[in-house]
Amino acid sequence: MGPQREAGKRAAGHRARWDEGLEQALDYVYGSALIQHRCIFHKLRNVSDKCVGLAREDKKQFLEQARTVYQAQNAQEAQEELAAFAEQWRATQPQAVATFEHEFEQTIRYYVLKGSVREVVRTTSLLERTNRELRRKFRQVVCFSSPRGAEVAVYIQVTRLNAESGQGELVGGFFLPCA
Repeated sequence: MGPQREAGKRAAGHRARWDEGLEQALDYVYGSALIQHRCIFHKLRNVSDKCVGLAREDKKQFLEQARTVYQAQNAQEAQEELAAFAEQWRATQPQAVATFEHEFEQTIRYYVLKGSVREVVRTTSLLERTNRELRRKFRQVVCFSSPRGAEVAVYIQVTRLNAESGQGELVGGFFLPCA
């Protein structure tokens, strides 16, 4: 085995441990109330990247069918749709189907939510939602007078987002650097 391949295996191992650590940290900070899931957009993009050797029209049909899995009314229906999709495409696109099936349950966790919240959570991850909220607030400010002003604004927004999540205090200690 070459040195590049060995390095890739080590990096993959670190990535798996990092993902597990991130999930454990989120559980610790936010508890079981937090819906952690994988982003559907990125999942489908990865599936598309693994789809090889199909004509343009066939690939378009493949991706349309993959998207319909996430239009199910509940998690059980989504899993059934995935099984039907996998049965149809596994023979010609085994890598794409394997990618789709890998950690699929993490992409459908949003089904436990009700109403309009489900749609917001369905299409974004926690990090993407937090970044969207920070960008929305900072667009209102337009510019900051100093780096310290930007740090204070981030602190205030993180404190507000933390309060909305039900935490009484910032866990993990978000501290501003001393001036």
